[in-house]
Amino acid sequence: MRFDLNRLLDGAGVSEVVTDDVDLREYSPRGKSPFQTPVTVTAEARSRAGVVSLDCTYRFALDLPCDRCLAPVHRDMTLSIPHTVVRSLQNGPQDDEEYLVAPDGFVELSELAANDVIPELPSRFLCREDCKGLCPICGCDRNVAQCQCQTKETDPRLAVLDKFFE
Repeated sequence: MRFDLNRLLDGAGVSEVVTDDVDLREYSPRGKSPFQTPVTVTAEARSRAGVVSLDCTYRFALDLPCDRCLAPVHRDMTLSIPHTVVRSLQNGPQDDEEYLVAPDGFVELSELAANDVIPELPSRFLCREDCKGLCPICGCDRNVAQCQCQTKETDPRLAVLDKFFE
């Protein structure tokens, strides 16, 4: 959806609010998209002297397996990111990250959502902070049961010293 900010950039309007659903299911960094439902974007724009403050609130659910135990995890998240929208920059490069440049007065909400939400996703996704993960030998979920596997691992560089003590 394109959010028309021309009235606000021209100083004719005071504020506008738009809500839209953005589909980010094509984003799949681990082979499966964390977005099973659309991301709801609420964009509120306020005008002040030809500069528009655009506050975007994103509501979405993440569905991914835990990075340690592979249990399915569902998280509802809310993210708020402010932007300053201008038609052009007088001094400086046009790819300045401090300002959102909209020469035609339109902001594409789907592109903005992807640029705002995806970098803010957690790099590790855990079912809980103290997740014990899977046993590397038998594959047992250590959060559910304790296996009897011997997990004594020796550094291969020091394996010769183990033979000395036998």
